[in-house]
Amino acid sequence: MGNKEGGGSGAGLFIAGLLMGGAVGAVIALLYAPRRGDETRDYLKQKTTEYGDTVKSKASDFTETAKAKANEFSEKASDVAGTVKTKASEMTEAVKSKAYDVGETVKAQATSLSAKASDTLSTVKETAQSLAEKGRSLVSQQKDRLGDAIDAGKQAAQEKEQELKASVEAAG
Repeated sequence: MGNKEGGGSGAGLFIAGLLMGGAVGAVIALLYAPRRGDETRDYLKQKTTEYGDTVKSKASDFTETAKAKANEFSEKASDVAGTVKTKASEMTEAVKSKAYDVGETVKAQATSLSAKASDTLSTVKETAQSLAEKGRSLVSQQKDRLGDAIDAGKQAAQEKEQELKASVEAAG
């Protein structure tokens, strides 16, 4: 694209140079031509007007071409800008959507973990309460057995004491 535009402006400069060179060449040729002064001057005026009109026409053509290229470039730039804006908007929406999805996933997992932790805590509490109750029951059973053993020991001691007293009285 840059080469075409550069070629177009180079061609315009080439044509302008060619016309200027032709005009200079014509002036030099006329100065050395075998004509009278007033004829030469009229001829020079006529050729100057012709070359001036040609230069103006070529300059106008070049200006119109430059305007058309500028408009074309502006339209392409506008199209590209629109495309970039659309793509950026699409990307923004995609990122927002992904961020929302990730947030929702994190919330769901946090809720799930919270529920699991709550369930585990409840299970631990129930197990602790059950173990505490079993411990109390075992302590109570051991207490009852110890009380029974103490009572049995006291009774055995009383029986031995009475046996000893009976043996001492029988011996004495």
